[in-house]
Amino acid sequence: MSWAVQAVQLPDGDRLVDLWVDAAGCLVTEPVPGAERLPGRYVVPGLVDAHAHPAVGQEAGMPVALDGSEALNVLAAWAADGVCLVRDTGSPGGSVLQLDLVPGMPRLQAAGRFLAPAGRYFPVLLPEAAPQERLSELAVSELARGGRWVKDFPPITDGVPSGPPELTYSGEAIKAMVAAVHAAGGRVAAHVTTAVVSDLVRAGVDSVEHGTAIDDSALRLMAQTGAAWTPTLCAVLGLPDTASEASRRRVAEYRERLAELLPLAQRLGVPILAGTDTAGTIAREVALLAEHGLEPAAALKAATTTGYRFLGEPFDQAGQPTTLVTYQDDPREDLAALSSPSAVIIDGVRVR
Repeated sequence: MSWAVQAVQLPDGDRLVDLWVDAAGCLVTEPVPGAERLPGRYVVPGLVDAHAHPAVGQEAGMPVALDGSEALNVLAAWAADGVCLVRDTGSPGGSVLQLDLVPGMPRLQAAGRFLAPAGRYFPVLLPEAAPQERLSELAVSELARGGRWVKDFPPITDGVPSGPPELTYSGEAIKAMVAAVHAAGGRVAAHVTTAVVSDLVRAGVDSVEHGTAIDDSALRLMAQTGAAWTPTLCAVLGLPDTASEASRRRVAEYRERLAELLPLAQRLGVPILAGTDTAGTIAREVALLAEHGLEPAAALKAATTTGYRFLGEPFDQAGQPTTLVTYQDDPREDLAALSSPSAVIIDGVRVR
């Protein structure tokens, strides 16, 4: 099967172009006789969820570990929604590294197991603790198992964030771990919701996850080092009905700060990535980025070209198995269109 696409290429295009996908699933520059016309008038190189946990579910507001078949079902559902590249930011015991992905699944970059000391993370997600004296060793071992990322986690006791704003591990241990991971060819993402963002950036982390305490100085430092920011707004702005008044006040204050921080990050050239964590959808995440300071086209870039480039994944390359998603309406005019893809091809396999 071969396909033809006549659509505006997003996020930056402004006119119709003709694209063809040959029988091998590769993007080609010349017309393919007999190609089936794909529906949709706008096309993106696939959506990117840069902070996700396909092996983690939710029950009664608490995380639960999913088995391999459940995680594969999650990835298949994301593929049908147009999510074509996923950065898994941690799984219980590194279970995602053992998944047998079939054609048509999203490309997957995995962080392997959760890394946290005993008693400092959700117990159900931490079958084996990572003591500080073994942090570098265990981090590098995840790369040897097939991981491409390592993720550091915040202080959590019995499933509840705890303690003053401090690093989960000592600054020296984190710096040594980052150096070891980089030397082994991997990258480090830092889960941080406290005022230690700059400390972690100075330690050499490659991306800041959540970053709810991020400030101007941290962003300027990130612009110097090339670190990305994944705000995960679906997760950090969502509040249960039982949330306290203090929690609601903190979220309201953060919403106001985002209106300044997101445009500043964009002006400084800090890569802004779209990620859902364990809440919401990538379409909703893009809409929240636009609601809190980014222009719609910039928010769309966070979930497409910026994500591909930062994660080092090729896209739109002639002669290679193609990945693309089409839409009938222009998401830049109405981001709700991202929830209704017309067609999805992942690495040459049509999944919708």
